Amino acid sequence: MTKKGAFQLSLGFIVAVVFAVILLSLALTWLQGIFNPLNTITHKTTDIAMKQLLEQLATSDKKVGIAAPDVTTWKRGETGSYALGINNKDSDKEHTYYVHVYLEEVGGALGSEQLDNLRTDTASWITLSPPSIDIEPNERDIVKIIIKPSPSAKIGIYSFRAAVCTNPSEANTCHASSANEDKSSSLYGSASFAIEIAQ
Repeated sequence: MTKKGAFQLSLGFIVAVVFAVILLSLALTWLQGIFNPLNTITHKTTDIAMKQLLEQLATSDKKVGIAAPDVTTWKRGETGSYALGINNKDSDKEHTYYVHVYLEEVGGALGSEQLDNLRTDTASWITLSPPSIDIEPNERDIVKIIIKPSPSAKIGIYSFRAAVCTNPSEANTCHASSANEDKSSSLYGSASFAIEIAQ
């Protein structure tokens, strides 16, 4: 093989390696975006706020609390993560807690919308990490509520409630009392938060 042929072969090899590295890095970035929704968080509870929430639960009678602003303004397609704190007040028994987040009421431009239809639409906005959690006696822990409104979300205020139950059969239906539904029989506690979709 001539020197020219060897040079062309090695140059082709180098180009192929560069393309392979570029494709691999693009593929890893794409996969990371799919499997880790927290990468693109726009609205996020800080570590300091989560620590303060756990300290507040430790020094109060509250069973459930949330580290989230009263109402935040979001654009369509933005992603946020809030922290739900759960306090196991039992002094001698570990418990498993099941979290269910649902749309409780609407406001602003959504005043005349049918709540049941919007509940169906907004159910896909919520991801819980984890959806259930084991907590030791007299301990506290955090469940992350990841919210990603759809790109076609209607403008208005959405008020959600995070309800915590102790019965696994109520894991996906755990509900605090409201005008339309009775509270779940194993309801441990609940907390609320709201977001406003501006555009």
